[in-house]
Amino acid sequence: MPGKSWERLGRKKVYEARDGKTVYMELYQDRVRAPDGRETSYTFYKSSDIVIVVPFLDKERLVMIRQYRYPLGKVMLEFPAGHIEKGESPLSSARRELEEETGYRAKNVKHVYSYHPSVSKSCQVVHVFSAAGLAPGETRHDSTEEIDVEMVKVAHLEKMIRRQEVENAGTLVAYLLCCTGIKIGGKGGR
Repeated sequence: MPGKSWERLGRKKVYEARDGKTVYMELYQDRVRAPDGRETSYTFYKSSDIVIVVPFLDKERLVMIRQYRYPLGKVMLEFPAGHIEKGESPLSSARRELEEETGYRAKNVKHVYSYHPSVSKSCQVVHVFSAAGLAPGETRHDSTEEIDVEMVKVAHLEKMIRRQEVENAGTLVAYLLCCTGIKIGGKGGR
């Protein structure tokens, strides 16, 4: 019956991926007992939480990035995003990722929404922020990042989405939350 908790009988860490001080992913296999008494194995991953930043140059123009995504073997258009480092707040991470990936610093960074991207396989949280009052600066890309910064009109991004040319789930969710005027907690997305 939905709503009842499963009982964890055991846990085995199968894999851990880390880069310096940040653990990016841990894979676990748990032995669990369902409310109906059935015992089964459940595999899931823990991954560091991430931030996605929607940077507005003005009401009509966004700062976006294009970068190669190895698992897909292609370059994708995205909003700046990245993992929250240990001991870092989501807001600090949003500011850091925006500057590292685009070179822009933002006078105003506002939390818009938090969500779970893969509820059946992870407890990871994605924090979406909007940024305004941008001032240009220097990028500081990570060793695995090859990023091109682009200015994209909100209307053009909408057309790209309608033509199914934007494939990054986080970018699609962030667009919906920040660029469509959807009301969140009584406030508009912009």
